Amino acid sequence: MERNWADLPPELYIVILKKLPEICDFVRCRAVCKSWRTSSSVSDLPPQFPWILKRSEGPYLEFYSIIFNKVYAIRARCSSGKRLFGPAGGYLLTGQEGNADSFSLLNPLNNRDVPLPVLHDCDPYLFPLNICWFNPPSFQIHDYMLLFEYGISVRCKPGDDRWDIIGPGHECQYRCCYFKGFLFRVECETGVTKIMDISKELYVIPPPKYEILSNMSLRGPYFVESCGEILAICYNESKKRMAYKFYIHRLKFGNGKENPYWVKLSSIGDRIILFFDFTLVTGCGYKGNCIYFINKGSAFHLCDVHVIYMYDIENGETVLIYTPFIRGFPITWFMPTLNHI
Repeated sequence: MERNWADLPPELYIVILKKLPEICDFVRCRAVCKSWRTSSSVSDLPPQFPWILKRSEGPYLEFYSIIFNKVYAIRARCSSGKRLFGPAGGYLLTGQEGNADSFSLLNPLNNRDVPLPVLHDCDPYLFPLNICWFNPPSFQIHDYMLLFEYGISVRCKPGDDRWDIIGPGHECQYRCCYFKGFLFRVECETGVTKIMDISKELYVIPPPKYEILSNMSLRGPYFVESCGEILAICYNESKKRMAYKFYIHRLKFGNGKENPYWVKLSSIGDRIILFFDFTLVTGCGYKGNCIYFINKGSAFHLCDVHVIYMYDIENGETVLIYTPFIRGFPITWFMPTLNHI
């Protein structure tokens, strides 16, 4: 006997939703019928772990879920004819093929495409870009800033037709962070941290002391905003890129009467730092107190491929994470979210 799924009692449907931790299953469930879609809210979505994205050609994008060991192919019509440069909150930064001045933010799950103002003489393949968000936890486009090497620091808001210049160029885009109207940046030569607003320099902060290990090179520091805090991530890397030691410091502002300073952290609790393509964000759920990052390395008898590692902050161990995208195109991450629907 045939059954109409729309006749399923609402209280039973809510029970089903709670048993679907993966966002793809959540989307499929909402697509069964109109009543199921209207009975569920995107706020019901459980915490997500970023997917690994393989940059490829055509309208289909392939993603890999580390947690569930699944590969998904999504038809993202807005991605056709575009270059994919990397993550930007709950979006991907894209550029139009054949038009070096045209950029936009794409959410492939709902095909929302947010145009950005024209930016002349900027090719992310030559000058890597970094999108910093005003409010990363909710993935809302309230304010964002674009940084690129050897150029200028600029920002804009949705609907703007131009970028506002907020500071001079910076020699390393990964050592910058923009949060709540402030620009945090590190000078490569001195390691000094400077805090600026759109018009002036507010604080100059001496660098923390880092351990220098033999046969290893020190990288960083790199900035990330996590739960309203500014963290600085630095690490020692072995020459063969198989051994790592990370150092995490939190910027402490005190009572407002003293200069901000760095405090070393031995743990980040249940938080996760995602250090992919040397872009940092934070996540929750799953195993905490660790750092996931993408770097070049040798794996599976291949040399200089992009691989994923997990660094356990508690015991200092680094583990190689397998993905089916180990060969071929470079990989990056994407935080799946439906909050823009």
